[in-house]
Amino acid sequence: MTMVLTDKKEVLKEIIENADEKLMSLMIALANEYNYTEQEYSQDELAFFEKRRQVFFDSNKKGSTVEEVNEKIRRNYKNGL
Repeated sequence: MTMVLTDKKEVLKEIIENADEKLMSLMIALANEYNYTEQEYSQDELAFFEKRRQVFFDSNKKGSTVEEVNEKIRRNYKNGL
């Protein structure tokens, strides 16, 4: 039987509640390693990003703020899209 995410979180909460210092240190180190992402881009990738950025600016299109995007997503979700 596979566990859904909420069940896994509950199991982890219980483990954390009963954890000693060593286990907590290991869990923190594991989480930090998992969340650590160092991005390195090649010159070709950087050139592609710059070209794409310039095309956007040249198009005179308006970008959206995070709040505008979130509102649009919520509106579409409510409307069943």
